[in-house]
Amino acid sequence: MFDRLEFLLSEAVISLRRNKGMTFASIIASALALVIVGGFTLTYIGLAKYLALQGSKFEMSVFARDDASPDQVQALGKNIEKLPGVKSISLKTKAEVWADWKKKNPAITNGLELDNPMPDTFTVTFTDLKKVDSVVALVKSMPEVAPKDGVQVMGEVQNFLQEVMISIRWLGLALGIVTLATGGILIYNTVHLTMIARRRELRIMELVGANKMTVQVPLLIEGITQGVLGALMATLVLWLGHGVVARVVEGIPVIRTQPFPLVGTLICLALVGALYGFICSYLAIRENPKELAPR
Repeated sequence: MFDRLEFLLSEAVISLRRNKGMTFASIIASALALVIVGGFTLTYIGLAKYLALQGSKFEMSVFARDDASPDQVQALGKNIEKLPGVKSISLKTKAEVWADWKKKNPAITNGLELDNPMPDTFTVTFTDLKKVDSVVALVKSMPEVAPKDGVQVMGEVQNFLQEVMISIRWLGLALGIVTLATGGILIYNTVHLTMIARRRELRIMELVGANKMTVQVPLLIEGITQGVLGALMATLVLWLGHGVVARVVEGIPVIRTQPFPLVGTLICLALVGALYGFICSYLAIRENPKELAPR
């Protein structure tokens, strides 16, 4: 069994050495594809975590009607708190809002006795920014909420963050497909050239009784090896790139980079690269049966 395994691996190594130029190009193309896919995936995951964190900081202000009684205001707060996507609410009464405003604007109110124009105000935070629109619509329909400008929310910020997420998703998908196709063609051609270059050897193996798997497995190992080596190179590039980005933004207080998940990224990309190389080499074998078929 071990002799057979050693033979299959040695045949794969011979194939890799035979077409060094194509093998190197295949590895580089695979690495580039996995860098793009992995880079956009890590960016998307990081931004998703950031948005989840911002969801708890994102605030919406709800103003009660001027003629709402204290009981109605309390009922309004309980109804808002029950809505899906709402994390917490806090209430400032008319008197508290007016006192805060006078403290911030002493030059305007100094020496003047003014009636309190401020409404009872709720501050609402969210567990998920995707729920903001539905919560806003439901709160606006509540009778205790002021009919005009009763809800104030930073819709532009929310929409911008959601658009960034969508753009990253589609841009990463498009570039990933293009580069994966390019790398796949190179792996396919490398295996195909190996089959052509070793046609006589493969024919001799068939004549001495080698079965189909003995002939095909080294070619599959060749494709898998190219995909895995591309994954290793891609992981190294992403790790170095993450370090550069972390140094650039370390002086910006509002941006905090997370530690690079080296082991997780390496394992995920290695599995993807191995599957990628296997599929490409398998297609090369399936599409070119004449090079391997008995004569």
